[in-house]
Amino acid sequence: MPGINLKGDFINTMTLSAKQPEKIESASQSAEKLLVIMEYLAGCRMPVRLQDAAESLGMTQPTLLRYLKALMKFNYAYQDEDTLRYSLTWKVCKLGQNISGHLALRSICAPHLNKLAGTYNAGACLVIMQDYTSVYLDLADTDDTLMHSLRHIGKQAPLHSTGSGKILLSSLTDRELEGFISVMGLPKLTEHTLMDKKQLVRELNQIRKQGYAIDDEECEKGIRCVSVPLRDFQNKTVAAISVFGPADKIDCGVITDKILPHLIEVSAEISARLGYSTNEHNTPCEAV
Repeated sequence: MPGINLKGDFINTMTLSAKQPEKIESASQSAEKLLVIMEYLAGCRMPVRLQDAAESLGMTQPTLLRYLKALMKFNYAYQDEDTLRYSLTWKVCKLGQNISGHLALRSICAPHLNKLAGTYNAGACLVIMQDYTSVYLDLADTDDTLMHSLRHIGKQAPLHSTGSGKILLSSLTDRELEGFISVMGLPKLTEHTLMDKKQLVRELNQIRKQGYAIDDEECEKGIRCVSVPLRDFQNKTVAAISVFGPADKIDCGVITDKILPHLIEVSAEISARLGYSTNEHNTPCEAV
C-alpha cells in the first residue's frame, strides 16, 4: 500500500516495545528516589542545605535539585529565601488527614475479621486501649462465639486478663505499666488470671519477644484466644486483633499450626496500610 512501510513500522514498534521495560524501570527508580528524599526531609528538624542533603542521600546536587524543584512545584517542599535551605511543607500532613478520614481502622480490619471468623469457625475482634481498659471496636463471630461476643459489644474488658489486652500492655513503658497496676489492680476473673505483678511483667516481656499473646481461659472460663499487635507509621501499637473460641476447639496445636501464622499475615497487611514498615528508608539527618 502506498505511503505505508510495514517493515519500518514493525521495526519501530518492536524497538518501542523493547524500550518499554527500561522506561518502566527508570520511572520506578525515580519514584523511589523521590520518596527517599521526602522521608529524609521529614526527618530533618530544621531546613537543610542542598549540599548537605546531597551528601547524606548519596546524590549529585543537580539530580537532587531536580527532585526538589518537582516537590516545590506542587508545594510539598519550599526553599527559605534567606538561608536557601530546603524543607517539606505541611501539605504532606493533608495527605495523612485525608487517608485517616476515609480509611478508618475499623473499616480496614472488618474484612479480615470476617474472614478469620469464617475460616476457623471462631470469633475475631479488634481491640484498642482506652482509660486502662480494652475497648472492642469490632467483632465477627459464629454460632460458637455469638453469646461471648454479645456480652462484649459496647463493653470493656480488663487488660491483664485478655490476649489483646496483654498485647496493648506490652507496648507500655515500665512507668506506664506501674500507673496501670496502681489504678486498675490485677483483679481475679478466673482461676487462670494473672494476679501477680512479677508474673505479668515476665509474660509481657515474652510477648514483646514473640510478637503474640494468648489468653488461656484467663478472662472467661472455657474461652481461649490468641492476639497480635497492629502498628502504625510511628511504629506504635495502636490496636490488637484476636481470634477466640471454646478452649476445647482452639487448642495449642490449632493456634501454632493454623491461626497464629494467619494472624501474623493479617497483622502485617493491616499494619502496612497504617504506614508501618519494617524496612525504613530514612537517612539520618544531622542538619541543624
